[in-house]
Amino acid sequence: MSELFLHYFSEQEEKRLFKTVRETYGDYAKRDYYWMLLMRETAIRLGILAGPDAVKAKRLDLPMTGLTVGDAEQSLAEGYLVYDCANAKNQKRHPIALNKSAESALRQLLKLHQKMSQGWEWDLPRMERPLFLSRNRQGMSRRSFQDRFTKWCRLAEVPEGTPHWLRHTWAKRYLERTTTPAEALRRVQAVLGHTNISTTSVYTRPDREALIASMREASTCFR
Repeated sequence: MSELFLHYFSEQEEKRLFKTVRETYGDYAKRDYYWMLLMRETAIRLGILAGPDAVKAKRLDLPMTGLTVGDAEQSLAEGYLVYDCANAKNQKRHPIALNKSAESALRQLLKLHQKMSQGWEWDLPRMERPLFLSRNRQGMSRRSFQDRFTKWCRLAEVPEGTPHWLRHTWAKRYLERTTTPAEALRRVQAVLGHTNISTTSVYTRPDREALIASMREASTCFR
């Protein structure tokens, strides 16, 4: 296994990615911007938004339902993200506090849901409806989240990552900016819901920026 940590966006890549989505016209671009922002600001896994993958759902007899309108409204009321623990890794729930950006993302997603579903005939009560809607009048699938993310990465000309990279990026940014590394690593462990600190320590591995800096420092070229 490589000792380099590669699956994240640098600060400039992250800014370019979000700027590209934010400046694209249309409700579907807005939807993508706010679900990406919600993932980035809460460091959650895609399963919480989209529901379990088909294999897991079949094996454990789980409904393939992600975050709902009711979850979003309850989250805003409580200040913590409300979600079905069946959608979390190992079906384990841990508290996810909402900052102002995450709260704003949820409010905007609720507004978009209302706008995008106008004229739809629903079989589900409002609070049970999927928060993220696709063009075919259904909730977004995991594949749809992943495909849309790939599209935005290509348009922004950043590394072609996955939505999970936003979780890694949150951890990298937090650790880069801290003045108390040991304490910060424990906080990252708590936010990400890791059982073992050894899992969290992957974020302390050298990254692309560290590798570039090392090569520059070791250079013997005349300037």
